[in-house]
Order: sequence, then C-alpha cells, then structure tokens
Amino acid sequence: MECCSCPDTIESLKIWSCTAIAAISLPIEKKNLKSIFWISGWPNLKSITELNCLVHVTNLRIESCECLESFPDNELPNLTSLKHLGITNCPRLDASFPRGFWPPKLLSLKIGKLNKPISEWGPQNFPTSLFHLTLYGEDVSTCSQFSHLLPSFLTSLKIDEFEELESSSVGLQHLTSLQHLHLFNCPNLMDLPEMLLPSLLSFRTENCPNLKQRCSTGGCYWPLISDIPCIDAPLRPLS
Repeated sequence: MECCSCPDTIESLKIWSCTAIAAISLPIEKKNLKSIFWISGWPNLKSITELNCLVHVTNLRIESCECLESFPDNELPNLTSLKHLGITNCPRLDASFPRGFWPPKLLSLKIGKLNKPISEWGPQNFPTSLFHLTLYGEDVSTCSQFSHLLPSFLTSLKIDEFEELESSSVGLQHLTSLQHLHLFNCPNLMDLPEMLLPSLLSFRTENCPNLKQRCSTGGCYWPLISDIPCIDAPLRPLS
C-alpha cells in the first residue's frame, strides 16, 4: 500500500507493517475518527505531518517505525479527547516534546527508544490527569537520571527494557502518590526504593533476575513487599 484514503465515517484505524509508505498526511475533515489511531511497523515511514484531524481520537499509538523522523508534537495540546498515547521504538524520531506540549486530558503515556533519550529531556509539564507512565527502552544506570521527568502526582509507573538499569533506590522517593510499580526486563536491576514499597497497592517484576531472589520468600525485600495487596505470582511462595 502506497497511499491510504479513508471515508469520513471511519471511527477506528489500525495499520501494521506497510513497507511502501514513506509519509502520511491526514486531512482535517476526518472528524469522525474518534477511537483508535495506531501505526505500527512502517519501516519506511519518515514523516507524519498532520494531527489536528485526530481531535476526537482517544487512543494514539505510534511504534516500531524505524525511519520516522518528523512528528508534529506541537499539535498534541490540540488533541483534547486523547487519553492514551504511546510513542515507542522510533529511533530516528527527533520530536522535542517541550514543556506543555501534551494532550490536556492524558491519562496514560508510554514513551521511549526515540532519537533523544528521555534522560536528556528537560522537565515536563504533564497534565495532572496523567496517572500511568511507562518509560521504555532507555540506557541509564539509575532512576535518578530520569527522575526529573516524573510528576509527584503519578500513581502508576512501569519501567520496561532498561537493560543497563542497576538501581531504583534513588530517584523515585518523591513519588509520594505512587500506588503501582511494575519493573519489566531490567536484567541488571539490583535494588528497590524501600520507602515506597509499604504504600504500594501492586508490585510486579518480570525478567529481572537479580530482584527475583531478593523479592521471594526469605529475600531481603520480602518483609517490605509481603503485605502489598497485589504481587505478581512468581514472587509468591510456591505451594
């Protein structure tokens, strides 16, 4: 497929693995598009030039577009219906995401593996509606390297594919509203933010081998996490 023309009545659009498309421009009149707009696996896509037609969309996902370079991030505040945003694994994308350039009613955000590492971003003025943040695929050794991005009102944090991450004990302590902490695919992670653990409602780890023993029965973190209402099954004692 080299071009895509959608009828005005379309409400949801998902397109995967279109190798021929190099640019996409969506006309403003597509105002009925109001559910999901999902671009995934377009290896030759280089630019997205229009977002204003997505003003009624609630879920926007852009992922695994290896050549994507241009994205109109300055139009994100115009997406007043957007609640869920994901932009990941676009290593050439040079979006700056300056302060304030976020949808005003955003509930969840997944972001990472872009041209500029999130550890090099300035502080972000996230909307207070944001409760879940997933940071994906960064090369940092401690959480303190990106803690300036994390709003104190955040209630749910997922850290995924941080292969160099060794410590989370410093950098998360200001998240006094945090209720859910999920750590996935962090093979070198050794420690946890102890002061946050007793207040959590859920705690999950997956593919974090150095933590598995410490968080299992008898491990040094077990007294801190054993009373958390929801712990992922692999950490519970075997019956």
